[in-house]
This record gives sequence, structure tokens and C-alpha cells, in this order.
Amino acid sequence: MSDNIEMSTDNWSASLDLNKTLVEYGDFVAATAIVKGANPHACTYRFTWMLEGGGEGGTSGEPNGEFQYGFAPPHEGKFLITCDITGPDGQTVTASRWMTCGDTDEFTRPPLPSPDAETVVSVDDVSMVFNIASEQFNSLKEYFIALMRHELKFKEFRALDHISFEVKRGEAFGLVGTNGSGKSTMLKIIAGVLDASSGSCRVAGTIAPLIELGAGFDMELTAKENIYLNGALLGYRKEFIDEHFQDIVEFAELQNFMEMPLKNYSSGMVARIAFAIATITEPDILIVDETLSVGDFLFQKKCERRIKELVSADNVTVLLVSHSIDLVERICDRVCWIEKGKQRMLGPTDEVCEAYKNLGK
Repeated sequence: MSDNIEMSTDNWSASLDLNKTLVEYGDFVAATAIVKGANPHACTYRFTWMLEGGGEGGTSGEPNGEFQYGFAPPHEGKFLITCDITGPDGQTVTASRWMTCGDTDEFTRPPLPSPDAETVVSVDDVSMVFNIASEQFNSLKEYFIALMRHELKFKEFRALDHISFEVKRGEAFGLVGTNGSGKSTMLKIIAGVLDASSGSCRVAGTIAPLIELGAGFDMELTAKENIYLNGALLGYRKEFIDEHFQDIVEFAELQNFMEMPLKNYSSGMVARIAFAIATITEPDILIVDETLSVGDFLFQKKCERRIKELVSADNVTVLLVSHSIDLVERICDRVCWIEKGKQRMLGPTDEVCEAYKNLGK
């Protein structure tokens, strides 16, 4: 069950936002109460925290007009941060979020989802067939002449052949397979970029896709202009980008390159901006296709930490395609192995990855 729930009265609603949900000991978490439908400055706020299982906790003090709270975990563990918000009408709602403190390297993967968990991606008997011209043409003229003479022949390429799986809310689901096996094609069908030739794919929630580096970018524009452009394509309002622009720049670590045209960026620098934009909020579903492989190892660790934060928030679903089996084993709880378009195996990460690593032995 998601812990990021918007609570409401008849007239207004409130939720709690955390800048981080996974921190190392010594860091602090900034909690912000979000009020909709009422003047936030006319409300009072009282923050509390509690260790998982109870027995320990603390408070920010008496209710006041401060809707932000800085929490420094006293030790490692899982903590529930709660805010009681009293509106101008005298009604009170309670919003809460979980966060975890500890060595981030210890948080390798979420637990297997329960059978009754909400399904956010349902892939049912999906096949994808491409028709490829059986001969090459040197010009459009030759192509249309062959077409008019009914001499144009195609051969069928089946990229996906009857693939079925379900992904539950809050899990990290991996797709593995050798090059050309159809993993990226499967992600594009889930993201809505491609329509399956047969079968069905149902998705519940918003998607932040990191599939093709540079997709949604104009290489002639500056990095700053592309942040607004790509953010708009992902459905973010200009006001939202204005509010979070500095967060995006700081995460990408490209403060001195914002006025440079993107065509002068390396692929790793483009990946930094794309990842920072897509993960500035918590989408329902984050799709990552080998994006992390182009960055330097320090940024890869930073991105991996951010993915773990999203997963630990218990409401973000991550679909990951990577040739790095180590990365899949660290992050994903379940894996689907697709080989040459056919589904070879579906199950817990350890079992599927072990079988995949034995391929060819």
C-alpha cells in the first residue's frame, strides 16, 4: 500500500512530501506539508516522527504556521513522519510518509509483492511483428516502381512472441536478455510508443520513460531550454519546472553548462539531464532502458541511489532493462527473461539471473 496518500475534508486536502525517502546516517530529511483548496498560510502544522514498530518518537512541538520540518534520524531504521494539519475551518487531517535511514548499499531490492497487490502493468499474450522489405532500394523511385508492379516483397520479423507478465505497484521489475531479444521493444509497448501486433498491454498511472537518449530534446537548443521542452513533453507545467529547475540542475551536476547547446554535450551529459528531469517527482512508473550505462560510475551510483529512493517510497514502480546483471540483482525483485523474442523465464531475481548467467555454458 502506498504511504503517500492525500487526505481530505469536504473542502480541502493535504499530503506530505519528502525530499528523500532513503538517506544515510548523518543526513536529514526535509518534510513539506502540501495543502490544496485552502490557504496554506492560514493552517497550523504539527509534525511528529515514530520508529517502525513504535517505542520511540518525537515531535516538532506545538502546532504553528511552519509547513516544513527538518528531520535528522537519530540512528538507522525505518521512520514514519506525520503531520497534523488544521485548516482555517477548524478541521484537521493527518498526512504521513515513510523514510529509511541506513547504509544505502544495504537496500538492495524491495520484497516480492503480495499476490493481492495492485497491478500497474499487465502484459497479456503480446506479440510484435515487423515487416521488413526483402530487398534494398537505392531511392524512393525504385521503391514505388516495385510497389506499383506488385514486386515488393516483405519478410516477417517477430520481435516479440506471446509475452505475458504482470508488474505490481511499488516493485522494481527487470527485463533481461541478449542483444536483439526484444527487451526495448517491450518497454516501448508499455510506454505507448509502439502498439502491439496482437495481445494487450494495460498500464495504470503516469509514466516517465528513459528509453531513447535525446528523445524529446532539440539538440540546437541550450540545456536550459531543453529542460523546459522535455518537462513539457512529460506533462510538467512551466510553473513546476520553474520551482524545481535548480533541483534538476544540481542533480545533473551541470551548473556551468546550462547555456550550452545540447549538440555539444556528450551522451553521458544528455543522460544526466534526462534522468534528472524524469525523476524530479515520483512518477507512478519509471522506465529505464540502459540509460545508466552511459554515465560515469559516480553518476551511475547517484542514479541507482535515486531509483532505490523511488522504490523504497512504496508507490513508484520501476521497469529496468540492463545488460548489467549486477545492477538488476541489486535493484529488482522480479525479472522476466526474453530471449530472441520468446519468454524464457519469469520469477524472483536470483533464480532468473542465475539461469541467465548460465546461458551458453
